[in-house]
Amino acid sequence: MFAAPQTDDEAGERAERVLAGPGAGVAPTAAQVDALLAAAVEAAGAGLWKQTLVLDPRRRVQVDARHGRATTRTLDESAALKVMGGKERSLRPDTSAALLREIGIMNADGSISATHARKYKQICHLATLCEPVIDRLAGVRPIDPAAPLRALDLACGNAYLSFVLAEVLRLRGVPLRLHGVDVRADVVARSRERARALGLAADDDADPTQAAKHEATRAGAEATPSTPGEATRAAADEATRAAENEAATGEAATGEATQAAPGDATQAAFPEGRTGLSFAQADIAGAARTAPARLGGVPDLVLALHACDTATDEAIALAIELGVPALLSVPCCQAELAAQLARADAGAQPLAAMVDHGLLRRAYADVLTDSLRVAALEACGYDVTVLEFIGGEHTPKNLLIKAHRRHPRASVDPGRWRLEPLQTRCAALGVRPTLLLRLAAIQGSPSGLRPDD
Repeated sequence: MFAAPQTDDEAGERAERVLAGPGAGVAPTAAQVDALLAAAVEAAGAGLWKQTLVLDPRRRVQVDARHGRATTRTLDESAALKVMGGKERSLRPDTSAALLREIGIMNADGSISATHARKYKQICHLATLCEPVIDRLAGVRPIDPAAPLRALDLACGNAYLSFVLAEVLRLRGVPLRLHGVDVRADVVARSRERARALGLAADDDADPTQAAKHEATRAGAEATPSTPGEATRAAADEATRAAENEAATGEAATGEATQAAPGDATQAAFPEGRTGLSFAQADIAGAARTAPARLGGVPDLVLALHACDTATDEAIALAIELGVPALLSVPCCQAELAAQLARADAGAQPLAAMVDHGLLRRAYADVLTDSLRVAALEACGYDVTVLEFIGGEHTPKNLLIKAHRRHPRASVDPGRWRLEPLQTRCAALGVRPTLLLRLAAIQGSPSGLRPDD
């Protein structure tokens, strides 16, 4: 890696070039050495005189091209602590280097610049939040290579949450099958490439020729519902039964599935086959029909990080409908109720000023939207915790809704959802949130909040 000693633009990004070597433990050829020396001379002439030769994940040689001095550096405990800002982190620079480099947090020479230090702290905090969720899910059902933890990332975007979760599980030796969906083709393609680069891609993403086979399988599972939600739940139940049968067969036949040793950043995290990460271009409605078959059963965990406006509601409704044991959601852009409150009766609100003034109305709508989401989850059998996702100085959209189903092994019974009091309250306020509309449609109740009103 050839880098300038300081930042050279307003964004704080330093100029750097990375030259790929033959690989760890592989002796370079004479031609490769000549190419390296020529590249080093050229880089030094361009001002990139801070040069690092990476020997392996822990050892590197740093060269000051101005004076020709070379120093050997080892990423020992004290060096790792320095990179972590003097505090122990969930994702360490020595055990999670591959992930940190792939998502752009760590430089190729093993350093984390001041520009990326804040982002590094954020994803480590995210990893810390994931760990107790994993512990709780492990008590719901046995998780092993034949029956990995199943996660669905809705409106995944750049899928940072997916990759952080995968790394947390890799370090703990827990197998994962995760599927992410987003409507944007570019972020889906980028996530697929990252999964392949990290050796985490599921079979169908690692080998694109498998995509058509999976599409045909999923298409066969899609039926026209006779009542709202029936096809989704039927497909999920069928996928779960198939996964359980396959797991039982696999355990009886071999019992030889293996997983990567925790902390080995150079080894693929999970065995090939049922584990790994895949991504597809789809909306949340499409994911509802296809994800259970793709994952091999109902997800254990649904993720929705910054799903804009009603996309968060769709994600929550899907999790409730499938009876997903756990949900992590960070809402974003709560615009729906703000528009409805502008037309609502001001006298029906706690204070008329809350809807008469635009700034207050928007802030009120944000809190009301997320409060209704929490209340809806609780009415449908979930215990909910609301906490700070990251510091408010980083983003105003820093609220995390963490929900766990009270009886995760029980079948989904929409008739037991207690939505009526919430529907009555919404009617009094003059709002019709998408989440309640979707839940009422699934429940089939003669609610006053029907979509066709």
